[in-house]
Amino acid sequence: MKILEVTGLTAGYIPERPVVKELSFFLEKGETLGLCGSSGCGKTTVLWAVLGMLSACGGYAEGTVMYNKQNLLSLNEKAWRRIRWRELSLVSQSVSGNFNPVCTIEFAFTETLKAHTHYTGTWREQVCALLESVKLDKRVLKQYPHELSGGMKQRASIALALALNPAVLILDEATNGLDVLTEADILKLLWDLQRAQGLSILFVSHDRRIVQQFCHKRIML
Repeated sequence: MKILEVTGLTAGYIPERPVVKELSFFLEKGETLGLCGSSGCGKTTVLWAVLGMLSACGGYAEGTVMYNKQNLLSLNEKAWRRIRWRELSLVSQSVSGNFNPVCTIEFAFTETLKAHTHYTGTWREQVCALLESVKLDKRVLKQYPHELSGGMKQRASIALALALNPAVLILDEATNGLDVLTEADILKLLWDLQRAQGLSILFVSHDRRIVQQFCHKRIML
């Protein structure tokens, strides 16, 4: 079953020179789709378009991005607040940027839940379970980003992206900058999470080797 379908996506920052032109693909439920290409080919531009964030970056997007029978490109920001993080969630390329360097990991979870739910403060059990699912101890909540290794920050970022139980997890260069062993560990974690939760994953990477091994199907940009 198709859960996300992109048709004729043309996107960029200067109308006369689109970064991506007439791109089409679809993601099925429980599937991992790899979006692969070299740096500067437009991978992140596609993600921003799919997540309704391209206009905030000074860009534009045309075509259709269908999710739950609605074209996401036609939604206003109020409508997007009901979808972004709740239905479609992102682990960005800059893992350190997912967390405020002067605040604990706990702060990031608290602020995310406050922004997107009727926050009651009774979130700890849920978050601790999330951390356990990505093989992190709950003590991480009291730590600051600089106290975590790259692999631990990546795991915490994945847990944060899953906090609202999205249907689609989007990963932008999820293993970039990690050593080979940590990279393999993160990929196995994602595989296990997908099987356990039925996640659909849009996996973006410049590394064709990883995309070929990890993804069910691939789109080359």
